[in-house]
Amino acid sequence: MEKFIMMINLIKNEFFFERKSSNNLFYMTFFSFSCLAIMFFALPPSKLHDVTILSAFFWIIVSLVSIKLIENSFIREKEYGIYDLIYSSPVEKFMIFLAKVIAFSFILLGIETFLLLGYILISETITMVLAFKILVLCLLSNVGLLSLGILVYLITSLSNIRSFLFPLILFPLIVPILIHSSNVFILTILDGKISLSNESGFLLLTFALVSIIFGINFFDKLVKY
Repeated sequence: MEKFIMMINLIKNEFFFERKSSNNLFYMTFFSFSCLAIMFFALPPSKLHDVTILSAFFWIIVSLVSIKLIENSFIREKEYGIYDLIYSSPVEKFMIFLAKVIAFSFILLGIETFLLLGYILISETITMVLAFKILVLCLLSNVGLLSLGILVYLITSLSNIRSFLFPLILFPLIVPILIHSSNVFILTILDGKISLSNESGFLLLTFALVSIIFGINFFDKLVKY
């Protein structure tokens, strides 16, 4: 029970610091809106109903936003002077990792909801019911993306070119997650139901579980005080 309460408090702290950095969420939302606007004006009307194009834009935006979300979180902790305090505290480090993954997953889910609402406005292909089903997929994909992203960020955190090195290393690693997320996204729209029982769905679940296990075991070894 004590660990559960501690976990809830850690998750609340992540949301609290994210809320204090209101510009961070504003910029990520504005970036997502800008990508939607570019897609709307750059593509001919017939292509706005192409499921493959919708899926590609969606997951490219999600991957870029998740990178910024992770990077800003650790930078914010150092700017507020609480980085050393958090990671030198007696709290078990895997709980900090899980708290970040859970909090970031729901923050990213909010941005994905915004994107899907934009899709509903510009394309008849996606309805409210389909959007809700896609969000189930998004939550699973978010766990894999963010868990892996946090670990890669910590590996590159001491480099002077971290801002360049972090996405450079992360993108090749998350390509399989993005591809299989896109496959399930497309199948969900075409079939009208969530399709996590196929090969791509199982692979997404595997990526999420493996990333969580690696994070629990190696997060404390990668954190630099």
